[in-house]
Amino acid sequence: MPQQSSSFSSAHDVATEFDQWAQSGRGDRMADGHRYATEQLLEGLAIASDSVVLDAGCGIGWVLNDLIGEHIASGVGIDLSAEMIDIASSRCTLPHLKFAVSNSAQTPFEANRFSHIVSIESSYYVPDPLETLREWLRITQPGGRLGLVIDLYQDNPASPYWVEALSLTAHNLSVSQWRSLLLSAGWTQVGDRQVPLPGQIKPDAFIPSPYFPNYDIYRSYCDAGSLLLTAQKLAPPSE
Repeated sequence: MPQQSSSFSSAHDVATEFDQWAQSGRGDRMADGHRYATEQLLEGLAIASDSVVLDAGCGIGWVLNDLIGEHIASGVGIDLSAEMIDIASSRCTLPHLKFAVSNSAQTPFEANRFSHIVSIESSYYVPDPLETLREWLRITQPGGRLGLVIDLYQDNPASPYWVEALSLTAHNLSVSQWRSLLLSAGWTQVGDRQVPLPGQIKPDAFIPSPYFPNYDIYRSYCDAGSLLLTAQKLAPPSE
């Protein structure tokens, strides 16, 4: 199991990096790039009008503000980046949605608060994923649901290039490793599926980057797609 390391990016490092991303407009680009996979994830989480949802690593708040906020009882978005939270809060028009700076591994929430927790493209940045998954289990209601979207994972051939290109350290885990972490943290009903990404860039419009040095790597990334992970907190037996 991955463990926290002194060489892993600190919370301060992550916050600083994502502050810079927010200032450069990268939050909106990430929202656009991950919207399709996130919509696929949300369809299977049974989010309803009485749901209380936490978006952990919420970025600019697009999941709550744009996708599900109007359809839930209340929602909270947390992120290490104050700049991301400022953007999320400035775009929020619904009084039952709140955004706050917080560490996903050490949240300020009471036990059993949320019916659903979602986390989009943030799980691989936490120093100790097992610790974070246990914290999310603590604050989830019995019978509550967890949903993760992860593009950086070993079963995606582009992942080694992402790890090399990122200025932050990140966990590059396999699907089976993520499943094992969820089970070890106490989650049940663990499910996974890979969702190929539509709308691929055509070869004549492709521009190489450190993340995608050539078109074949880009295509392999799209074909492997996003990893969607779902799990549930065990409900106590009925008396």
